[in-house]
Amino acid sequence: MHDLYLSVLDSIMYGILALDQNGRVLALNQKTLDLLGYERAGDIPDELLERFVTLKPADSSEEDQLEIIPLGKGRKVLAQTFRFSNSQEGNTNKVFMLFEFDKFPRLFKKSPYDFEAILENTYDGLYITDGQSNTIMVNKAYERIAGIRREEVLGKNTKDSVRNGIIDRSVSLEVIEKKVPVTIVQESRGGKKFLVTGNPVLDPVTKEVILVVNNVRDITELVELRNELHERTLEANRYLAELDKLKAFHEHRSKFLTFNKKMLDILDMVSKVAQFDSNVLITGESGVGKGLIARLIHEGSSRRDGPFVKINCAGIPEDLFESELFGYDPGAFSGANVKGKKGLLEVADKGTVFLDEIGDMSLRLQAKLLTVIEDKEVARLGSTKRVRLQVRIMAATNQDMADLIEKKKFRHDLFFRLSTVSLVIPPLKERPEDIIPLMQHFLSRLNNRYQSAKTFEPKIFQALSSYSFPGNVRELSNIIEQAYMVGKGDMITVDDLPLSINGSQREVAGNSLTGTLEKMEYEMLRSAMENFGSTYKAARSLNMNQSTFVRKMKRLNKKMSDAM
Repeated sequence: MHDLYLSVLDSIMYGILALDQNGRVLALNQKTLDLLGYERAGDIPDELLERFVTLKPADSSEEDQLEIIPLGKGRKVLAQTFRFSNSQEGNTNKVFMLFEFDKFPRLFKKSPYDFEAILENTYDGLYITDGQSNTIMVNKAYERIAGIRREEVLGKNTKDSVRNGIIDRSVSLEVIEKKVPVTIVQESRGGKKFLVTGNPVLDPVTKEVILVVNNVRDITELVELRNELHERTLEANRYLAELDKLKAFHEHRSKFLTFNKKMLDILDMVSKVAQFDSNVLITGESGVGKGLIARLIHEGSSRRDGPFVKINCAGIPEDLFESELFGYDPGAFSGANVKGKKGLLEVADKGTVFLDEIGDMSLRLQAKLLTVIEDKEVARLGSTKRVRLQVRIMAATNQDMADLIEKKKFRHDLFFRLSTVSLVIPPLKERPEDIIPLMQHFLSRLNNRYQSAKTFEPKIFQALSSYSFPGNVRELSNIIEQAYMVGKGDMITVDDLPLSINGSQREVAGNSLTGTLEKMEYEMLRSAMENFGSTYKAARSLNMNQSTFVRKMKRLNKKMSDAM
């Protein structure tokens, strides 16, 4: 039995040192030699052993009493002392539990009096089986950690414990099979999880496993902390994803330059609409930026990593539109691709499809599109198989939808399906404060593209501010690009404007430049004040000093009042 205890001691993670009253070594384990830094018991200096002998044992009034034992070169161990009696000789000897100074756990409460008591009172659980995996010893720490009473397992094979659901798997069986230490996470019937390391004790002759010493540590709290950390990590990732989405949205929004209150309100609505999958109908004159608004919604949505498929309903012949939109199977019609083809709705799956000029779609295709929106499924031409779609649909038109519906050119039910959210983009002529900033924006883009530094002469601002822009922002962009290309010097003049800007506009530019510029400046100041609510914020939005803003506003207010 003594050999059994020594084998068990060598499997314990703490140092065990037993001395008689004269300081002679009665027993120790390998961990003690490792902690003290010696290879054999005979190498331990007498002075160090005498230091241990002088330690006071813990008693009922000094539970968990610890002593620090210096070992030299900054090394030290923690020692807890207990008495035990040799019943044959009547001597009172001492046993010491040694711990690494930097890795010290809580100690047990009760003092042992022999090796069996030492094993019983180790803080970590011990579960010992023989070479056939029959349980021969369990300490109370194991009962505490695993929530299993020792009488449930003592004398029983661990196979029975697994079969009866007491534990989910047996490390002893794995150690006996592999004859090497094995570590697993074990779970008891109560849902407790603990780390179990099984160490084999081999017969010196046959090399067969005669004992398995299982060291058990409670990791329930550790697993809970890991799970909580995992949840917090997922939550943090969700927040980061939202921040990335907002950052991408605002970067894309910065491309939509405006100081107009109506447009700013629309952009605020766009940021809200982007968070949902509702269908959106965007209306407005040609060239106001309906496609840019659709792209902005897509970029700000959870579908931004999916495809954005733009379909011009007016640009595809009707006899081809159906096959382009819905796709077709091999042999669906004469001239069809032998492999078949995905429709644009399928291509846009998990993304966004943008149906531009939806008012030009035929009634027959409108009926099929309505079915797709309602069923969220599409069937290719020549096929009865229906494909599930996860696609957001946005549509745009420059036509009067109410008029189309009244003339029976557009389905009333499809209109309501498409216009869950309806956005009306105002024309550029209703946004005069945006003309000069847009001119500067388009010129800056051209200068960057062609590595130049062209500027506008002041008269050109008045000429374009008086123009009605039937083609809206798109027309303004084209006008600036054409003037940029035909201009001979670094200054773009009224003479460089295209012929679509008629002569009367040029005359105005020469006759009342100051008045027109003041009116434009007034409109910009007034719009900034309406949008931002305070002179400080309004001035900051225009990169202007607050006192300058107030002074200009007073002066221009008076001039505008006098002009009326």
